[in-house]
Amino acid sequence: MQQIIPDKQSVESCLKQKTYYIDFYQREYVWSKETALTLLDDIFYNFRLGYEQNKNSEITESLMEKFNWYYLNVYITNNIKGKNYIVDGQQRLTTLTLIATKLYHLLKQGDKLKDILGQCIFSNNGFRDIFNLDNDKRNNIMDCIFNNKSYPNEYKNKTEENLIDRYKDISSYLDSKLIDSENNKLKMFILYFLKRLVLVELAINQDDTPMIFEVINDRGEALKPFEILKGKLIGALPKSDTESFCEKWDQSFLQLIDMEDSFFSDLIKSKFVFKRNSDIEKNINNYYHRYIFENNDIADKLQFRKQDENHISNIKKFITQDVVYYSKLYNKIEYSEDIFLRYCREINGLSGQYQNILSACEINDKDEDKKIKHIAKEYDRFWVLLNLNGIYDSIEFQDLTYQLNESLKNAPMENYREIFNALLTNIIKEKRSLETINSLLDFQSFMERNYTNMNTKLLRYLFARVEQFICEHINEKPKNDVFYIASKTGERTAYHIEHILSRNDTNLSYFDNEEEFEKQRNLLGGLLLLKDKVNISSSNEEYEDKLKTYNASLVWGRSLCPDFYHHTNKDFLNFNESLKDGVQFESYDKFDKAALEKRSKLLYEIIKIIWEVER
Repeated sequence: MQQIIPDKQSVESCLKQKTYYIDFYQREYVWSKETALTLLDDIFYNFRLGYEQNKNSEITESLMEKFNWYYLNVYITNNIKGKNYIVDGQQRLTTLTLIATKLYHLLKQGDKLKDILGQCIFSNNGFRDIFNLDNDKRNNIMDCIFNNKSYPNEYKNKTEENLIDRYKDISSYLDSKLIDSENNKLKMFILYFLKRLVLVELAINQDDTPMIFEVINDRGEALKPFEILKGKLIGALPKSDTESFCEKWDQSFLQLIDMEDSFFSDLIKSKFVFKRNSDIEKNINNYYHRYIFENNDIADKLQFRKQDENHISNIKKFITQDVVYYSKLYNKIEYSEDIFLRYCREINGLSGQYQNILSACEINDKDEDKKIKHIAKEYDRFWVLLNLNGIYDSIEFQDLTYQLNESLKNAPMENYREIFNALLTNIIKEKRSLETINSLLDFQSFMERNYTNMNTKLLRYLFARVEQFICEHINEKPKNDVFYIASKTGERTAYHIEHILSRNDTNLSYFDNEEEFEKQRNLLGGLLLLKDKVNISSSNEEYEDKLKTYNASLVWGRSLCPDFYHHTNKDFLNFNESLKDGVQFESYDKFDKAALEKRSKLLYEIIKIIWEVER
């Protein structure tokens, strides 16, 4: 039976000539500046209560006992084969060590307190000086801190960076409190720090890493799911393997800081979820670290549980192959400059393409770069065409993404377009109760999309892509790129939707009634983008007056103006002639029902070219 032995200790007895190791399942040193300074504020508040009453007294042991002690919480240790591991509390012990280091530097050589503080920071093992707290991993960075040296290399992990930053914060704080103060105050504070700050050590005598890890988790610490998963997987391995597999794990996530849980959620879905199930989705999104060890189909396939025959080899294979490869791939997706990935991620807030790419790529896939580009483009096209068909539903779209996980798995790249088209075709037929369809975007469906039933940001994205398309074909540099046009906000900096048909008597006369006018003016062909709301035409302005504003706007708006068709604009004229007869650009003296029809057909044809709708 395990034993838990409590032991009340001062900071001095906790740190002095003690050697601690930090096991693999412990997180990085993550305390923020705010957290560290809050601890110092609390310590100083309690110190001042005793100091103000006793600052003129001789410093003696009995005097220090008059200072109220301050409780610093529990830390948990586990002794394995003569090594004392910190199970819980390394954040606080690390910060106390940094405080001790700064106080050490504030004292002059020869001061006996300096020797005591030094023993709280480093010890001698008979051969050399070693730092008391995880010397194996922190020797280089602590050597720089202790000896006031700059760190010569890039930080190996977040702990190294945070140790440097928090020491600077602690150093500045203690300088402000103790430098230029009477020597009595500095010594009293150091003694208060060493003697009157109290921790309780809970020593657990059991060599069972998974059980120890559960102690941390059960205490309600704010561990992230990926940290718990790390403890469960690596904790199941023989002790002789934990260091090497921990290193593989940590190296895999150096470039995925704060994205680890998203990665595991997407990876599990990409490989095992091919149909929407709200319960499975909830479990993976929030509790994947538990779910894959329970009794379910995914856990049965992964075989990580103790009762699974080859769970040790399965875990090793998962870490050395899946985690190592797919974390690198995920990082490549996240930071890719591929234009379609950026459209999905940065403009339209889509993330399902991550799963689809992970599903399509085998471990060490030689075609991963091509697959990233191909799938990102198809995903953008798929999403836009669903919206233009009026059949996009955010919840159902998640199910479609899961279906793509299955369809893309092991599929040749040359079949990707067919896979996306087939899924889009089926959803169109299902939504409209049709046996067959003639086009992935027919004109009638397109004409049902308008200002009232489409998201404003999507409209800006559509017109931004149209603008980019036109500019590319007429050799003109766009006024702004797609990202600016689609995403920029602000009264004066953003592009806003403009109705070409203002509400006035002239425009109303083109239609049979006000209801028809209102419906028609909202059609996509009757819209354009203008920058700066101040410059947008008034609600009742005549069309010929609007043209003055359009003449200085984006190309889609300028193409309404007669001056745009000047014979010197040869690139545009050649491009216009290349378009389908009857759906070319033209200027309009008046923008009536016929002009709106032509403009809508032109926009429809351009959109079909951009998003490659062949029929």
